[in-house]
Amino acid sequence: MSRIFKLILVFAILLSGLAFHLKNNQLIELDYYVGVLNMPLSWLVVIVLFIGALLGVLASLPMIIILKQQKLKLERQIRNSEKEINNLRVMPIKD
Repeated sequence: MSRIFKLILVFAILLSGLAFHLKNNQLIELDYYVGVLNMPLSWLVVIVLFIGALLGVLASLPMIIILKQQKLKLERQIRNSEKEINNLRVMPIKD
């Protein structure tokens, strides 16, 4: 069920992107310091969204790495605690 929903969502996004491209296909002039570039507005929007998503991933990368290291440390502590508990269960009780 979830796979069908995701497929429908991806199809809807692609369809809306195609409709946006067809409605906004006029050329715009992009002036930057080195030169001038003529391109369709829809492609410029796609490129800017891609660059923004890439910058967002790069900005969150240090936090992701820190959290993964903490997770590995905590998993190691859990394994050590489980070993200790199992060793204590095996030991006989002395009066």
